[in-house]
Amino acid sequence: MKLAVLVSLLVIVPFQVVTGSCVGKTVDVWVVNGQSLTGDGPLNDPEPYVKVSIGSQIRTTSVIHSSSNPSWWEEFRFFNASGNMLKIEIWEADSGLRGDDDHLGTCTEQLISGGAQYHAIQCRASDSGYVKVIYKCF
Repeated sequence: MKLAVLVSLLVIVPFQVVTGSCVGKTVDVWVVNGQSLTGDGPLNDPEPYVKVSIGSQIRTTSVIHSSSNPSWWEEFRFFNASGNMLKIEIWEADSGLRGDDDHLGTCTEQLISGGAQYHAIQCRASDSGYVKVIYKCF
């Protein structure tokens, strides 16, 4: 009996993983907004932007100047996705003399294929705040 259950799982589980994969599909990603993001100091509002990547394909939002609660609503399409993981990086642009941007946080989420609905991700920044991203594969 135990052998029959094990064999059933070995047949069913890989099939479920394959059907839920976004590899080879188009992935529609929207970077929606951010909340309570921090800047270079307590008196400076941040200048945030977001990088999203699937496999080796990377897309970057515009920089929103002087806003701890930015609203992007930027869409990125990843055609023929080469991976099944969505990487979200939150950055703060440094427009000063140093010019080195500050990394605020990173999230990595496994993509789920399914239906016409969007899946929501809230990526938390290291210090405070988060960025909301939605996606779907088709």
